[in-house]
Amino acid sequence: MNQFSKIMLATSLSATMMLGAVTVTQSDDSAQAATQYQKPYYTYKGVFNYQDNNALRDKTFYNALKNDNFKYENLKVGESTQEDVENALGSNLKKYYQEKGITYYERNDIIVGIKDGKLVDLTLLVDKVKNSSQDMASHVKKGEVYDTDSTYVAFYRGNSIVIKSKTISQK
Repeated sequence: MNQFSKIMLATSLSATMMLGAVTVTQSDDSAQAATQYQKPYYTYKGVFNYQDNNALRDKTFYNALKNDNFKYENLKVGESTQEDVENALGSNLKKYYQEKGITYYERNDIIVGIKDGKLVDLTLLVDKVKNSSQDMASHVKKGEVYDTDSTYVAFYRGNSIVIKSKTISQK
């Protein structure tokens, strides 16, 4: 009987140790998942060029542009199609001009450039936004251009933000 008690004790200790080891391993995986890097993103919907627009004051807006993770009306330069643009902004876009195979359209102070059925250029006018020059200056150095994975982002204080696809620059 004494030997039977020792075997039962040893078995229960072993089982407890194994359960504890499994628990530690699982929580260790959770800690790794929680520390993975997430790219900043920013999605803007609605009229951009209006007096009280706070996007130009928002650090997250600039971080998203810098990390190639900005969408306007769910449109992303270099990824969205002409059909996506028409669905988001309407099919009655005003033709602005054409240059180097890119057709530019304007709607509500937003200029989009379409080439071969793809959105390759997005210009956000900011001339009506109160303090746009100062807000941009506090986040972006004068003349600074963000060179991201798939776009270039240029800032023209008091005037506009231009997001251009790198694919048109390479052709």
